[in-house]
Amino acid sequence: MTTPAERRRAALLARANGLAADLDHWLGLTADAAAPFPHHHTQVLALDAALRPLLARVCEGEPRRSDVELSLIQEVWCRLRDALAQRWDASTAPFLALADDFAWSCYLPALTAARSVADADPPAAEPPLVHLTRYAVPFALPRSASDGRPAKVGQLQRALPVPLVGLPFVQSRHLPESVLTAHEVGHCVLDAFGLAGELGDLLRRNTAGAEWWTDRLHEVFADLWGTLCAGSGFAFALADFVALTPEGPPSDRYPVPRVRVALVADTLAEAGHEDAAAELRALWNGQVAASDAVPEVLRPTVSTLLTTSLDGLGGSTLLGLFPAVPDALLRATADALLRHDPLPPGAAPGAGLLVPAAALAFHVDPKRYTTVVTDLTERVHREAAKYRDRGVRGSAPADVPKATAAGSRASARLADLLDSW
Repeated sequence: MTTPAERRRAALLARANGLAADLDHWLGLTADAAAPFPHHHTQVLALDAALRPLLARVCEGEPRRSDVELSLIQEVWCRLRDALAQRWDASTAPFLALADDFAWSCYLPALTAARSVADADPPAAEPPLVHLTRYAVPFALPRSASDGRPAKVGQLQRALPVPLVGLPFVQSRHLPESVLTAHEVGHCVLDAFGLAGELGDLLRRNTAGAEWWTDRLHEVFADLWGTLCAGSGFAFALADFVALTPEGPPSDRYPVPRVRVALVADTLAEAGHEDAAAELRALWNGQVAASDAVPEVLRPTVSTLLTTSLDGLGGSTLLGLFPAVPDALLRATADALLRHDPLPPGAAPGAGLLVPAAALAFHVDPKRYTTVVTDLTERVHREAAKYRDRGVRGSAPADVPKATAAGSRASARLADLLDSW
């Protein structure tokens, strides 16, 4: 007859093997162009390389401690698995495909720049995985938790090579607000390429009131990044998003809304969209009290952030990462979407253009947008799909070993965290 300890050990091994089998299952679901989800292959490869060594550790460890560790590993994997599995739902799959394309378009410039350096090895090269949530606002993981088990799961999540971006479920039915995904990708870029320390040092050397900026660097950077990715489509959507509370909640992390609007207006201007910047300022200042008008003193610091070469991006500047899509082209695309007209010449209607154009179309004429929303949304999905390669995203031969290497580095970080508890 077996002992309780033997049965506990057998049950532990069975659960660990079950989780490993699920990793194998998702590797198969993403394996190649014939698989259901090929765009996510390197993400799953990186997660497999991060988690599988921990499962081997669990199988070899002391049962009581291993059981606790396995439960944490399972919780972390299931967050990613649940996000991936949303793509099976036919009602949300088209939106998630578009959102993944848009997130990739926002992430790729940083990844390309970081890899441009000889022997560059970005610490977390996989793009964010977008999923739908019950929450009212978009967010990027990792996010900190104060203590206890949520804090541990959050730390493990932070160490993984694939970040999560959560979008409110209702955005799957309202494309304009999904442009705010660019802000969340900005958080992921700041973390993945280790830019916070470099930008903090830059601010301390060059900026009066540097402590204010460094305290809010994550949100400032994310707003700047979103504006660079999606131009006035992002800028006007963000202004609407924060307009309900122009005085803003007390926070040592977020600039107040009027300052956020000033930051994105200055970013538009630095990117060459002076008319859009002036329009945004006039619109905001016309709908708030004088005390909430956007300030005029931020542009020198914005310029410093945008035009200084950054080692974490292979020596590129933030402004140099993005081709300056003419604001006139973005507006012409938005108008074509509203009026069912052909897209303008020169438009490459992938998600990187279509999502901001949908946001701008809603800003320009929300009543008309509402009357054509079904056709417009379907058109955006169709046009974006034409520019979506069927196959492993980033299918260069080097991408697979890079994903595996990133996962292996993450596995070491995860093991260190487990050892520290």
